[in-house]
Amino acid sequence: MTEDFDNIPAALEQLEKLQSNWLSIGVPWTNHYLNMIALVNEYGADIKPKNRAYLIIPTKEAKGRKPGQIQGLFRPKPPHNHVLAVADKSQPHGMRVMFILKDEVHIPPRPFIRFTFDHNLNRWTELARDLAYKVLIREMDYQDVYPILGNAIVEDLKQTIKEFSSPKNAPLTIANKGFDDPLIERGELRDSINWIAERR
Repeated sequence: MTEDFDNIPAALEQLEKLQSNWLSIGVPWTNHYLNMIALVNEYGADIKPKNRAYLIIPTKEAKGRKPGQIQGLFRPKPPHNHVLAVADKSQPHGMRVMFILKDEVHIPPRPFIRFTFDHNLNRWTELARDLAYKVLIREMDYQDVYPILGNAIVEDLKQTIKEFSSPKNAPLTIANKGFDDPLIERGELRDSINWIAERR
């Protein structure tokens, strides 16, 4: 019994150390591009051209090239003047469409962070409570809590990104990607999700 009481100061010290840090989970803050992608998906966005009259959206036919890299590119006369194309008699209207011209693009919200939080908070809270109890009874060091809890949350976020299916991609996006997986193109966003423990 005396030994149990003797362990209390050390256990409380471990809990204090545990509470001296918090977990930050998500896209690395140093990657500005992926942060922008995450925010656009989380809240949606209306994208308009800044320095030209239209947004120039490549089709699969462009094969990653920019307009200046394609010889013979032209803008057809109405009613087909919403594209940039090259002449090709084998194609409908005698042209192969390389780019679509748009006044603006609406990207609907796909709130994968909020969805994951709303559907997993209770489970994370239970896990954190169980881990804190193990720290209190000296079955675990406080530093071991962060990777267990952090990795659990990271995996839940990645699973949400993998399974998110609505709203679907636009038809042009599906054609360019070759599949309809709204939050995955090359997997960069999903693979970047990580955790770090930071001092309060």
